Amino acid sequence: MTGLTDLRNWTRFLGGVLMAACVLALAACAQVHSIPDTPAPRIGNGYPDHLDVPEPGSREVIVVINDNAKMVHSGMFAADRLLDPAGSYMGTRGLDSHWPGISLQDYVRFQLEDGPVVKLYRFALTAEQFRQIEARVDQAGSTMPLFCAARVQNILSGIGPFESVPNVWLVSPATLADYLDSIIGNREFAGACYWPNGGSCNPRAVDKGLEVTAR
Repeated sequence: MTGLTDLRNWTRFLGGVLMAACVLALAACAQVHSIPDTPAPRIGNGYPDHLDVPEPGSREVIVVINDNAKMVHSGMFAADRLLDPAGSYMGTRGLDSHWPGISLQDYVRFQLEDGPVVKLYRFALTAEQFRQIEARVDQAGSTMPLFCAARVQNILSGIGPFESVPNVWLVSPATLADYLDSIIGNREFAGACYWPNGGSCNPRAVDKGLEVTAR
């Protein structure tokens, strides 16, 4: 009887841990940006039918943050290679027999279906820094729902301009964006934030220009 009681207590404990993890995950997704930036462009009048989204450079890392009320998500490109952790882009687009394939512009347009708050953080890396990012992308594996931002953040963490970005278990897309905002606010690094219409979403709207060639 004691063994059965212990099993029940252990089951309750595991249930409590799982519930706490779910609460933390939901709380993380509800966080908002702490650094102000320019308002997102409104959808309409041909937008987002026509986007100003150059495809990635050969050593460029682009983090895409979808921070809409309808949905939050994080994905990234390492040059032309997409990592969309726990995302539905490939599965949804793959249902269309006429889909031409993955592109940054198409990926951004897909995120814009949730609303206008979609940002592109673009960083030019050295060859060695980019090689390290590529190696982590290769080892990424599958990602559980709600852990998309953590997956992207942990791939970036500690490399080049992302040296100050911590490795985490759980983080929201908004918090990841705040880390990236703090980096592009430092002119030592080749990075910038853009709305899909080409406008700047750098903190304090300090537009340093699109830099796609590593220094």
